[in-house]
Amino acid sequence: MTPETFTVLLSDSARRRIFSAVALGASTSAEILAMTGLAAPEAAPAIGRLLREGLIIAQGPGRLAVDEAALGSAAEVAGRRLQEQAEAEQPDPGLRGYVRGTVLVRLPEDDETRRAVLDHVAATTFEADREYDERTVTDLLRPWCEGTTVDAVSLRRFLVDDGFLHRESGAYRLVSLVGPGQSS
Repeated sequence: MTPETFTVLLSDSARRRIFSAVALGASTSAEILAMTGLAAPEAAPAIGRLLREGLIIAQGPGRLAVDEAALGSAAEVAGRRLQEQAEAEQPDPGLRGYVRGTVLVRLPEDDETRRAVLDHVAATTFEADREYDERTVTDLLRPWCEGTTVDAVSLRRFLVDDGFLHRESGAYRLVSLVGPGQSS
């Protein structure tokens, strides 16, 4: 079962109520009807569809159960897709979870990872041998902060405090890097 199939199946209210009832332990038609409050004519087609699609299975005469293997399979597929999406959005595993494309998701707490993230932000935002005024620096950092708890002014301060940007008389410059994650 795919995550899409699971979603489509449970997008219907009757099927969702029946699935929930079975997941909570209802196994006979009478128990399902009592737990869901559905009438038999409404429940029968929904139960049939859930059986055909393999979300619930027959366990002996007149008894139903959730197909845990089908759920596990859908969860595995969804997990793989999320991992592939995360890798596509951020190829560097050290930045994954912190940087998605050109958005800073969050700043890491540990110093080494935080420096790697700030190094990435600085290196991909600013050009070497160019001066920027404060407003331009803030404007360039603003897209990194969309949808995060870090604002552009704070991010600018972090870049200066951690040595990725040099500030002098209101002018900012990218600090030339000696090696990955190291500033001179």
